[in-house]
Amino acid sequence: MMKALNHDYYGEEFHWFLGKVTSDSDPEHLGRVQIRVYGVHSQDRTLLPDHHLPWAQCLIPSTEGGISGIGHHAKILPGALVFGFFMDGKSSQVPFVLGSIHHKEYGVMNQSEVENLEQRPNEFDPRTPLFESNPVGSNIDDNLVGDSNAEKIFNFFTCNGFTAYQAAGFVGNFYAESSLDPKKVNPNDKGEKSEGLAQWRADRRERLISYSKEYNLPYDSLTAQLNYVLHELDSTENNALGEIKSSGTVKDAATAICRFYERPEFRIVKGVYTSSSLDTRVNSAIDTYRRFAR
Repeated sequence: MMKALNHDYYGEEFHWFLGKVTSDSDPEHLGRVQIRVYGVHSQDRTLLPDHHLPWAQCLIPSTEGGISGIGHHAKILPGALVFGFFMDGKSSQVPFVLGSIHHKEYGVMNQSEVENLEQRPNEFDPRTPLFESNPVGSNIDDNLVGDSNAEKIFNFFTCNGFTAYQAAGFVGNFYAESSLDPKKVNPNDKGEKSEGLAQWRADRRERLISYSKEYNLPYDSLTAQLNYVLHELDSTENNALGEIKSSGTVKDAATAICRFYERPEFRIVKGVYTSSSLDTRVNSAIDTYRRFAR
């Protein structure tokens, strides 16, 4: 809960900040966002995991009620760059977000990924449909960085705390599920309708639609679906997040996403996990890594 104001907070030691939203899944449903503040919080998630970051209240318009149970919460999404100040001054423990700032980010690789890439032959085929410059269904997706859905998805995940290996793993899995088409519909997936990049079905599909509606996003847009993946990983699919984050190669990342997030039909053969589509997922992920991890 936000600490009560006292006379020490009058602004004599005003400390502003820029930060990045890591989660909007406020466990207390107060409309807060969890943030990593530049210059205050380490950007190394092994030193400071996301779940240890502070929750910040957000300023809402004066047109809202401003009392419990009345009005709407802020709709700031994970990955947003936000501006605010610390209500406790130099102690810097009680952040307050005033608003978000439009920006574009580009993924970066760590040194081990660079060295690994330099040792790889350039074998991808640029003519494969995976890398075609395909239009998306909503202008809102123009804010995503990239010339194709594959590149936009890859950049989105590298900008949201995933390694290039893991980002490529997402692309490979979504390619196997939907050919990277957020509008893809399967009317009979085990007797139920499935939709989108990950071919969400049943309760997960309904939650995608509800999440998108809450943020006034078209649910069949890349923007809505990519942010919904982060939302799932931070809530109902948190177990999958741990498995994905622990992966250290493209193959391991693609396999972890397949096994723990997508969960298609599978077999365990001599103690090894396998699925009929696993090769497609892994190979597409490897092609993605070779294409974009530069």
